[in-house]
Amino acid sequence: MERIAVWMIRESLENIPEYPLPAGYGFRTFHRGDERVWAEIQARAGNFESVDKALEHFEHEFSNSLPEFERRCLFLIVSATSEAVGSTTAWFDPDYRGKDHGRIHWVAIVPEYQGRGLAKPMLAEAMKLLRQWHERAYLATHTGCLKAINMYLDFGFVPDMTKERAAEAWRLIADAINHPVLNRLLEGEEA
Repeated sequence: MERIAVWMIRESLENIPEYPLPAGYGFRTFHRGDERVWAEIQARAGNFESVDKALEHFEHEFSNSLPEFERRCLFLIVSATSEAVGSTTAWFDPDYRGKDHGRIHWVAIVPEYQGRGLAKPMLAEAMKLLRQWHERAYLATHTGCLKAINMYLDFGFVPDMTKERAAEAWRLIADAINHPVLNRLLEGEEA
């Protein structure tokens, strides 16, 4: 499937689904000096080709906002060792589609911890954190992240059809996953 960028929105941060973490895991926030920890998780999860590229991106995107990043970045940790095995950021955009939005940003779990029921609790925790500052949220991903897109749909995010190539991308996604939200969206498009 062609990799096309897609955006999803959630107009309210009320009624966030509850997913408790499995035993043996916890969360902690980012602390200065954790830049490499963040970069290693992102690189291991496939979001960057190397730790160095992830560190370069971190420097570019977050170095001027470290106090904010410390409040908004969560690490998923193995309780027994305090090893960080996942990360997400409850970021923000004061002018997404003309309104203040929280942003689910840089979601990643290292491969050996994927499939253990950790993604949904991590997303729920990030959304609760966003709710402290924002009424609504959005996220960006791409057509290659079908499992994540299915989870985001389950969490109440819906396609933002205002973006370039949105209709094409969401038709591809709907052909690959069977989700009621997408089925309704496409039925409305055909009517």
